[in-house]
Amino acid sequence: MFYLLFGGILVFAGFYLIIKTVYHRTKGEHITSRLVGFKEEGSSIYPVFNFSHGGQEYNITGGVPAKSPESFKYKVGDSVNIVFFPSNTKYVDIEGSFTEILYGIGAIAGGAVFILLYCRQNGIL
Repeated sequence: MFYLLFGGILVFAGFYLIIKTVYHRTKGEHITSRLVGFKEEGSSIYPVFNFSHGGQEYNITGGVPAKSPESFKYKVGDSVNIVFFPSNTKYVDIEGSFTEILYGIGAIAGGAVFILLYCRQNGIL
């Protein structure tokens, strides 16, 4: 029963992540920003973007961590297109980044494996 429950949760979480990402990308504000640096939160390093929206200036971290500042696709000072959702001033998405969608697909695939294990154990397949 654990495999079925855990697999279902993973599949649900994966679909939720994909739907949330697509929603934010279609309803969010597409803005050109500037990468101003990196911020460490816990054990992860996040890029920090500077931009103006509605007459207010923001410095907001990206939603997906970088492995290191040296390996990040953009360098400090580069212009980066982001997706800003005005109700979420904690994180922004990088336009064209599919990392969150890949996380969702991975969660769905992992959940499917657990569900198949459950089915196999109980003679359903």
